[in-house]
Amino acid sequence: MELTFLGTSAGVPTRERNVFALALRPDQRSGWNLFDCGEATQHQIMRSELSLYRLERIFITHLHGDHVYGLFGLLASRGMMMCEAPLSLYGPPGLRELSETVMRLSELRLPYELEIVELSPDTTLSLPGVEIKVLALSHSITSYGYCWIEAQRPGRFDRERARALGLPEGPLYGKLKRGERVVHQGRTIEPAEVLGPPRPGRRIAIAGDNDRPEIFGPCAPLDLLVHEATYLQEDFDKLPRKFRHTTALQLGKAAEEIGVRHLVATHFSPRYGTPQQMQKIKEEIEIYYRGKLTLAEDFMKIVL
Repeated sequence: MELTFLGTSAGVPTRERNVFALALRPDQRSGWNLFDCGEATQHQIMRSELSLYRLERIFITHLHGDHVYGLFGLLASRGMMMCEAPLSLYGPPGLRELSETVMRLSELRLPYELEIVELSPDTTLSLPGVEIKVLALSHSITSYGYCWIEAQRPGRFDRERARALGLPEGPLYGKLKRGERVVHQGRTIEPAEVLGPPRPGRRIAIAGDNDRPEIFGPCAPLDLLVHEATYLQEDFDKLPRKFRHTTALQLGKAAEEIGVRHLVATHFSPRYGTPQQMQKIKEEIEIYYRGKLTLAEDFMKIVL
């Protein structure tokens, strides 16, 4: 499983960070999924190893501009490439009206089928090998988080055992790793002969804007949580208007209490542009959080 951060800024882009977008590729053989699509996301994709031809699904967390204004340019570019593979678009109520209005007024006609699905909180989507639970978050407009929960996976492959059975390296190894039996030189070899005990599926959560990170408690334990850390606490406390975002201090405390193995903080206010300021965010999260911590940067990849 591979995550590529295409934008990590909150509200507006900076010279170093585009507004929010995140790609998730479940494995090397499959297509990929996009979470949110801030302005210029398609430019970020062009600078990455991702291809719009292989994009299968887009999940929108909420309809604020820094999470959705890049969507229609991306859809149009995919159409200009004459990509005919269908695309599914998921998100909160209002997504259909927004999408259909923009496409109607701009006369955008796509050569592929676009399925638009408006979700409700507590919905569970069932996709091959994975369930995606939709959580209602706490923000100024409807905002969702997506918990990506894999099905149980085959055990680890014992290469030495496979060699002892006379199996040559190559496609047979791949089939056994996927839990398929193989036949070699007239002998049937079961996956259990070369695989360890089954492993639980990985559990990751990707948040939209949210001022209550503890909401992800029902998804725990989490192997990975991607969540905003928009402000330092001292800066948030000085704001004349309290925007409904999470501070670094809040995030660290909640992630430790929930039980997050790897926390990825993102969606940083553009006021934080220096290494010293980012170090302050890291230190504030670590007041409470004791797990693995990453501060996301544009084009960063995380492989699980």
